[in-house]
Amino acid sequence: MKKRSYHRFFIAFDIALVLLYIGASWYFADILVAFPQRSLEQVATSMQDRGYRTDPADYGLPAPEVITIPVNSEIQLAGWFFDNPANGQCGLIFLHGHTGARLHGLIYSEPFWQRGCDLLMFDARHHGESTGRYGTYGYHEKEDTRVALRWFENKTGLTTNQIGLAGVSYGAATVLQAAALEPNIAFVIADSPYQDLRTIVREQAIQRYGSMMPLLLPGAFFFASLRADFRVREVSPMDAAAAIQAPVFLTHSWQDEYTLPAHSQAIYRQLDRGRAVLHLTDWGSPHAESVYQHTVAFHTLINEFLQSYVPAYGAAAGR
Repeated sequence: MKKRSYHRFFIAFDIALVLLYIGASWYFADILVAFPQRSLEQVATSMQDRGYRTDPADYGLPAPEVITIPVNSEIQLAGWFFDNPANGQCGLIFLHGHTGARLHGLIYSEPFWQRGCDLLMFDARHHGESTGRYGTYGYHEKEDTRVALRWFENKTGLTTNQIGLAGVSYGAATVLQAAALEPNIAFVIADSPYQDLRTIVREQAIQRYGSMMPLLLPGAFFFASLRADFRVREVSPMDAAAAIQAPVFLTHSWQDEYTLPAHSQAIYRQLDRGRAVLHLTDWGSPHAESVYQHTVAFHTLINEFLQSYVPAYGAAAGR
């Protein structure tokens, strides 16, 4: 009887461990793909609390046209379209960071608006005012970006080779993945991207929850991929980089402790060096904040890139 009791105990213990692992994996999958969706107002308040401006007029932009881009029956992308009166025959599409919104594009706008370019800034799925239950770190978002690109072309009459893609962090990773599928895009600007989903999640899981957290990641990735209908292994800006044919501007802060600069270095190694630049800035800025804390210097780097790699881009190119 005693032996049988031990046997039952160990079976019960093993079942409890499995259930605990499943529960913890589901919980972290929820954090990964069903993170809280902040409203435009919440994002604006967060930015204002850090001293950042959120009114387009503060950046010399007119009131935007509020637009909606339908992706499918479930996904509607909310955004802003800025029609440039200078008619520079160029355009830029901007994608924001994780849990952010289109407001993050304002600080990047000056080099492009001064060139006479039309601008499109939109909230990614499961962000801001866009719909969608899950975020997939570029897997579905890269296709959303291509839909937005087609919308932008129809709206402005521009062709793909007159339009650049720009993004920060989550958005930077997305535009890199989208650019691999759009060989005629004018250029890509990627500020502080991650090299692939598995690596960045592992790094941040250890930072937040400790060294044992990687044991839960296989389960978390499994449930996340089932729930959000995506393949974790295929979320890789680093792998996508080898297929990008457009000029690429990469930048990352040496002081970024959230997404280490090694991520941009890994991406850069896969790019065509003749059409890519990597600026590792030593300005003391945390993740994705160099453009806010050193705006003039950051914009200067962008202008130098545009003049060197896409000199015909925009009415004011070369000025």
